[in-house]
Formats: sequence, C-alpha cells, structure tokens
Amino acid sequence: MQAQDLIRHLRIPELDDLRQYVRSLPTNTLMGMGAFAAITTYWLATRPKALKPPCDLHMQSVEVQGSRYARRSILQHGDTYMTYYYKDAQTMYEFFLRGLRVSNNGPCLGSRKPGKPYKWLLYKEVADRAEFAGSALLHRGHSQTGDKYIGIFAQNRPEWTISELACYTYSLVAVPLYDTLGTEAISYIIDKATISTVICDIPDKARLILDCVSGRKHSITTIVIMGNFDRELTAQAQQKGIEVLSLKELEAIGKANHKTPIPPKPEDLALICFTSGTTGSPKGAMLTHGNVVSNCSAFIKITEVHCMLNQTDIHISYLPLAHMFERVVEVCIMHAQSLNNCLIYFLYNRKKHIFKLAQGEYIAPEKIENIYIRSDPVAQVFVHGDSLQACLVGVVVPDPDFLPRWVKKRGIEGSYTEMCKNLMSDIDIIRLGKEAGLKSFEQVRDIALHMEMFSVQNGLLTPTLKAKRTELRIHFREQIDQLYAKIKM
Repeated sequence: MQAQDLIRHLRIPELDDLRQYVRSLPTNTLMGMGAFAAITTYWLATRPKALKPPCDLHMQSVEVQGSRYARRSILQHGDTYMTYYYKDAQTMYEFFLRGLRVSNNGPCLGSRKPGKPYKWLLYKEVADRAEFAGSALLHRGHSQTGDKYIGIFAQNRPEWTISELACYTYSLVAVPLYDTLGTEAISYIIDKATISTVICDIPDKARLILDCVSGRKHSITTIVIMGNFDRELTAQAQQKGIEVLSLKELEAIGKANHKTPIPPKPEDLALICFTSGTTGSPKGAMLTHGNVVSNCSAFIKITEVHCMLNQTDIHISYLPLAHMFERVVEVCIMHAQSLNNCLIYFLYNRKKHIFKLAQGEYIAPEKIENIYIRSDPVAQVFVHGDSLQACLVGVVVPDPDFLPRWVKKRGIEGSYTEMCKNLMSDIDIIRLGKEAGLKSFEQVRDIALHMEMFSVQNGLLTPTLKAKRTELRIHFREQIDQLYAKIKM
C-alpha cells in the first residue's frame, strides 16, 4: 500500500493505466513509435565508435632517467629517439618501395577533374616515371655531390609527388616553392640554393621564374613544365639562356638515358623547406630523410593499436605539398591531462615575438592583437613594448568598411583623416581586453591611428599575410616614441 500511495503522490501512472493508454493510441502512431525505436536501436548498434586514445590520458609521459625535468612519451620504450618504425623503410625512398611491395603494385596517386571519377596511377607507374625524370636530371648534369637542388613550383597534383620522388630516387634535394612567397623571396631562394632546374605546373609560374631572374646573373638553366606551353614562352626563356621542357620531354630523355637509382642514406638531405620570410629573408629548414621518416614513424606508432593504416586507406591531399604539415598526418589529442602532479605553464606565441617589459613581465603580442582586432572599428593592430618601458602601446588601422556606417550614424563630415580621429572614442579595445581576461600589464596604455592598411606591397606583411614585426617596429618608431613621451607627461 505504501508503494501505491507513493506512486499516486508522485502522479506516476500505474502499469495498467500505461497499457490502457498505449492501446488507445492510433495504429499509425504505434507504427511510427516502433519505427523510431528500431531506427534508434540500429543507429546505436552501428554508429562509428569513438577512437580510443593510444595511452592513458592521465599518464602520457614519464621522466627521462637521470634528468630532473625532461620527459618522454610513454609509448616509446626506453629513452632513445624513435628513428624508424619499419627496418626496411629508413628513408623516404625506402618508404615508397615498401608501399610498392606491400600494396602489390596497388593504386598510388589519384586525381580527377571536377565531376569526374578519380584516375589512378599504380605504384609501378609512379616508380617508372620518377626514375625516368630522375635519370634525365642526372643526364643533364645534376648529381648527389654537385648540382643537387631541384626547385618544385606547383600546386598539388600527381606530378608534384613524382618530381619529388625523382629527387629521392637519385639522392637529389627537393626545394619546394609556393605562390605566396612573392618574386623577391623566390629570387632569394633560387640564389641561396643555387637552383638550376625548376619544375613548374603551369606556364604562368614559369614566367614568374623568368621575371625573378630578369636582368641579373642567375643560376637557372632549365624550366620543366608539367602541362602544355607556347613557343612565346620558349623564346622568352631562350633570351635569358634558359631552356624550357615539358615533363613528358624530360621523362623521354630519362627513358633513353636510364640511370641506376642512387638510394639515399637516412642522414642525407631530403629537402629544404623555406619559410615565407616573416622577419627578413626566407630561412631554409634542412630536413634529412631521417627527420621525415622519424616524424612519419611517430604517427604510425600512435595509431598502431586502434587506428592502424592499411592498403585500403586513402589520404586526400588538400594542404600545400610545399609545407611539411601535409606530408605527415597527425592526430591531435584535444584534451591533454596534466602530467602527474606537475604544473606546467605555457606561453603560446612565436618565441621570437615574445618580449619583456621593464618590470619583467613577458608579453605575447599576437595573443593581444587577436583580441583587440575583434573591435568593430579595428581592421589591423600592432602591439609593441620596449624593454625599458613599463607598459604597452599600439598602432591601430581603422576598418574602412566600418567607417562609412559609423559616419552616417553620427552625422560626421570631413576628410578621412578627421573621421578617423573622431573614431578613436569608439575603439573599445580595453573593454575587449578585460572581457578576454588580459592582465593589466597586457593592456595597451595608448594607441596611435594609422590610415594605410599593412600590406605585402608596403613591406609590412609577408606573402602569407603575417606581420613583419621588425619592419613594423622600424616603420612606426616615431609614433611609438611619441606615445611613450605622452604617457610620461
């Protein structure tokens, strides 16, 4: 009786009442409920299972023996570095040969036109074309000990990988180039690496190379184009002492003058990846075969238990092949736990951009700029701090799209400069900084307005649209000094 009283008190229907209610429902409703239950059950049974992490997230690393602070991944047995995963794949060339063997000459590189199915090249086809292209490069004077740097200036396509593999097959070094570098940076890279052969995908990029070397001494002797080109381009190149070939012609030369592959060693240089020149000239990262293989091996190690790759897996290439990130697919663990009871502080920014104020506080300027740029009137902002000063100052470029709406709303007239000065009161970066949790020393004390956008053309941005902080500091030195003088008054 007590249970029934409790049910009545809670107004929970008894089983008989529930049965009576269900019986009173129309047939269509019952069928719909049954279908929904069946679909839900099927989805729960067949839905993709969440990937398990490769280790306990509460114990991702252990201390290195004999070291107080250094730690290593718990996935690695012992304190030695992981240089390779497969004994028969210790260079990029051996990695490809292993793929050829394991796949039993399966599909290797696929491409398609919009709306069309993928067309695949088999591993053996790719290997043959790479050997032909590499043999031609050797036949034309390139060698492991001499002229070994080959420029590759193309968007992602099978020929990009074939050209790179041609370099690996004969121990040559690939030097990727990309559109956003700009002519000045490309000229610098060509001279720095003494590149004599550049492989391009389209004639426009070949013309860009010709512009880079026009009117000066240069090392370029050959431009190889993956697609078709006209005689006019050939004539322009000949005037500069450069021969233009198609990739098909290059492969034909190699087929007629085939060379035995010259496999690289793990310590041999594989490629040089140049930066975009954020500060000054581009800088080349020299990566050996061992470097790249070690990175790939770490990925295989992480995925070996719960997400091991096999012959049926396909990688869609979407990031530029000129960047190393595209070459190695990484799994990022979003919610990493703290390391045992260690408390580690991270300051997220480029190390070269971090600076210290007079009272010892470290500042990451890009973090602050990314917060201030949320202000509607602000298009661009540059935050600066001198090591002999106790506060930050900034240079703000007003948003030209926001200004007309603001002027119309306020009924303000005058020149663009006068309107920008009136806009100063609406730039609410301090409020945004407080809302974002910036500390008091991370807030700018005063700002100056600048009417011209930072751009690649005026030398204040890199070709990848990153701020050139050194150039910005020099360019705005006068405004920075005036702001600090105003603060001291």
